[in-house]
Formats: sequence, C-alpha cells, structure tokens
Amino acid sequence: MTIAAFIVGLVGPVMARWLASMGLSLITLAGLTAAYAVLKAKIIAGIGGLPAAAIQLGGLLGVWESLGIILGALVFLMTWHGTSGFWKLAKS
Repeated sequence: MTIAAFIVGLVGPVMARWLASMGLSLITLAGLTAAYAVLKAKIIAGIGGLPAAAIQLGGLLGVWESLGIILGALVFLMTWHGTSGFWKLAKS
C-alpha cells in the first residue's frame, strides 16, 4: 500500500461526512432564507396598508428601526441554528 492510498483511505470518510453535513446545513439555510423572505414581504405588505399618518408616526417613534433589529435577530438565530447542526455532524 502506498502512502497516497493510505492518506486517501484516511481522509476519504472524514471528507465525505464533512461534505454531507455541509450540504444539510446549506439546504436548511436555503429553506430558512426563503421563509424569511416571505415573512419580510408579508410585513411590508401589511405596513403598506396603513394610512400615511400612521407610517409617519411609526417613523418618528422608531418602529422601523426596531423592526429591523428584530428581523436581524431572526436572521442571526436562523444562521446560528443552521450552522450548529453542521458543527455537531462534523465533530462526530
């Protein structure tokens, strides 16, 4: 047995497991990204139905900034949960 065959035999299963776990996390993140886009579109559509005075008052009160912070936290949580599964599979 050559050294190259030994290295391929050693690294092959590890790489296969890593690539499989990476693929699962990417599929999960893609699904969550689509769900986030739908949620954001529904929120914007709901805001669009408000009267102009209510939208202006929301801007003065900082509602839109707080909405951005909440949606940013949602994206962080989706990313965190999506990649934590990858690291669990990669370590095992």
